[in-house]
Amino acid sequence: MDLDRDAPGLIGRAGVWAELLTLLDRDRPESTGALLVGAAGIGKTTLVERFVSYAGDRGFPVIRATGEAGAEPYAVLRALFGGADLDELPGGQRRALRAALTPRTPAAPVDLLALRSAVCAACSLLAGDGPLVLVVDDVDRSDPQTLDVLLTLASVLTWRQLPVVALFASRTERLPVELAELLRQIPVPPLTDREADHLLDRLGAPTGSARGEILRRAAGNPLALREYGALSDPTPVAATATDGRGILPEDRAGEEGGVAQVFARRVRELPETVRRALTLVAAGERSVAVLTRAEPSLTPADWQPAEAAGLITVTDAVVRFRHPLVEFAVLDAAGAGARRRAHRTLAEVTADPRRALWHRAEAADGADPGLAAELIAAARPLNGAAAVTAIGLLERAADLLPPADRAPVLLEAAGRAAAVGRIRWATGVLARARATPHPDPELRAALTSLTSWVLTMHGRVPDAAALLTEALTGYATPPAGAVPGGLVETSAFPAFLLGRGPLFAALRAALPAASGDGFLARALTRPGEDVRAAILAVPEPVAPAEIGRAASAGAGALLCDEPEHALRLLGPAVQAAIDGTAASAFLAAPGAACWALIDTGRWVEAEQWLVPLLASPVMAEAPVLRIGAQVQLAVIGLGRDRSTPETTTIALGQAGGDAEHREPVFALRLHWARGVAAAAAGNHREAYLSLRAAAEIPHPWQMLVLPDLITAGRHAGHPAEARAIYQRVLLASGDSWLTSRRRARLAAAAALLIPDPAASAERLAAVLDDPGTHRWPFERAVLAVEFADRLRRAQQPARARDVLVGALDTFERLRAAAWTSRVHADLRIAAPPAEGDGFAALTAQQEQIVRLAAHGLTNREIGERLFLSPRTVGSHLYRLFPQLGVTNRTQLGDLVTALDRQQ
Repeated sequence: MDLDRDAPGLIGRAGVWAELLTLLDRDRPESTGALLVGAAGIGKTTLVERFVSYAGDRGFPVIRATGEAGAEPYAVLRALFGGADLDELPGGQRRALRAALTPRTPAAPVDLLALRSAVCAACSLLAGDGPLVLVVDDVDRSDPQTLDVLLTLASVLTWRQLPVVALFASRTERLPVELAELLRQIPVPPLTDREADHLLDRLGAPTGSARGEILRRAAGNPLALREYGALSDPTPVAATATDGRGILPEDRAGEEGGVAQVFARRVRELPETVRRALTLVAAGERSVAVLTRAEPSLTPADWQPAEAAGLITVTDAVVRFRHPLVEFAVLDAAGAGARRRAHRTLAEVTADPRRALWHRAEAADGADPGLAAELIAAARPLNGAAAVTAIGLLERAADLLPPADRAPVLLEAAGRAAAVGRIRWATGVLARARATPHPDPELRAALTSLTSWVLTMHGRVPDAAALLTEALTGYATPPAGAVPGGLVETSAFPAFLLGRGPLFAALRAALPAASGDGFLARALTRPGEDVRAAILAVPEPVAPAEIGRAASAGAGALLCDEPEHALRLLGPAVQAAIDGTAASAFLAAPGAACWALIDTGRWVEAEQWLVPLLASPVMAEAPVLRIGAQVQLAVIGLGRDRSTPETTTIALGQAGGDAEHREPVFALRLHWARGVAAAAAGNHREAYLSLRAAAEIPHPWQMLVLPDLITAGRHAGHPAEARAIYQRVLLASGDSWLTSRRRARLAAAAALLIPDPAASAERLAAVLDDPGTHRWPFERAVLAVEFADRLRRAQQPARARDVLVGALDTFERLRAAAWTSRVHADLRIAAPPAEGDGFAALTAQQEQIVRLAAHGLTNREIGERLFLSPRTVGSHLYRLFPQLGVTNRTQLGDLVTALDRQQ
């Protein structure tokens, strides 16, 4: 390796340094964040310092912090944002972030969901023209409250929604699993012998046999090399060995063993009083005042030996270890008994009741049901940002209970984690719960329901379906009793995503014995006029407790093809999700509502909901919902001829692997939209292939595709194959109840199969004259184009022209550019100028910014709606004004009004 290509001032780090620099390469959009991972003492902190300096020298705005075990809540967050100007943040976000940044005992209440949004918005604000470089060293030692926010930030980074470059550093064995799932890792390896030798030359370390001993002991660890190299006499090095022969035991001679022994020796040489005090520090207290209460004999002079030994620093009446290995050495030297005594002592002197309770729990030796009950009681009232603390308390309480009693407490902890959007954390807690004995059938059902829900949100829909299928099937065996309503409700969403299959069949079989309303499950698997009537009778929710039931009914209304009622019932849940005030219970509501908007031609409204939803941190750990939202934007884009192949597959690409077949409903809608778009362009072969793929997906929505499939099959030369698919779908539906929409689509498909143009046209006329078809304007207009073609072939040109004029009005209103062009060609009239759709070159997010600005909202108000900083909104408008040919907001308002009037 060329040592001259290393990081500034470092040896043997050329490869790692090159990877770090890619994070700052503006031409590499994939480089949004990374985890620097390695053993203690391997040089991560030094690399972090060089990276921060390098980024700052090149004009990047930089914020940085270092995690510290035992620190108070939001300590790392305060280090990152404590000096930031927050005045431009929206009010709710500003209040939440300031509450987190203000240290208080007991901690001030913080709105956790608003805080997550606030941190993302603050990053955008600090980025300016960006990106912002955010660095956290020792992230594995961060306080749990900050780590929760950092996980959300990292999740948002993975889908390119923030102008942020994040670098986190962590010890390998303490690497936060959730962060590791989100960000690429950059390992920091030990130095080679040549590199280590070069470092010792710089240090002026001993040569000869003494150097050989140093190299052997350090094993390529730079901190160990520096500590050993500072000893001019090799004898003290040998004296650190524990076997009396100058040789370290093999199990301590790895990457950390050598330097850990150096620190351990220094700890052992300290006075007993100082060692006891350091044990208290390692037990989680840093304040000199608290430590003095715990150890009254301590004086300021007592800390000096530890400072002189390079083990600690004492600044602002706070004691900090120089390196995590020092803390390890202190705890190792103290032993388990002394650690528990330290926690008991601290529990008696700390002023924070919850922290005292935590110390008591850490001091526990074995099961302690009484203490567990105290932890549970302390956890239950905690809400908002304190929910993170509550989850930790519940997990610790479970540890203090006998194994047979743990599952209910772990279930409660997992439920709290899911409720605040910590889906990965909930998954881990549920795995523990399911591994413990739980004979209670209601408990088993509740565990299954929540486990399947978090799996579904995390994108593991087939795994969730397998779990639910097994559970539902078990209730089919007497005397299992009634199927719990929660299990049915939870099963409905993955069954909708996957279509007809094992879960669909199991859910259908279980419904007669199910308790509860089960609106979505019944509308999906056992639809009927009775189900429809029951759903339409549900009133719009007026109280928070009613929103969940109404949302289930709203999703059922969508499947009953009652979009107006779907939007009425789903509205409050959608608003809660968009506002960021409901991280779990209503996350799927916006997706259901947007399908209703899309199918009824309200595409602008759908985008107004989808754009802020995609940018909201509420969706950070729910990839299946993000993918669904991206699919919906792609479907709108295809209808308007504004999507590229990349935009139509972005969601599936982010899901990875065989995603298109894991969520068949997404594949069905994308194939359908692609096929209709190809038909508009006259690419009949591509249209037929896409529509055939959609129509062969076994889902209740598949029959909606049939008219377009049969049309494309005729134009592409595959009428017999299209007819066969139609017959298979018809056979699969049997005599099941059909909505008015599905009856109309089947009737249209049957009419299109008639060879005689005149007879086919008359049957199609009956379908299009049905007032109910006007509820689905895009579907109706596309069908009208084929109806006009039949009329022309039946020698009825005047009637065909009237039909096309009506379809053209719909396509122009929807801004369906390709279909508008096709109808103009069919009418043999000139198409309007290309600039007729002034939004054609804009992304969905840009269009929403323009529309909100045109309606008079300030940059701050727009940012609050779209989860962007005001500066980011201003930057968008600065670039879009020239593109749209306007110079101020008044002109922008006139432009938007004129464009909307044309539609």
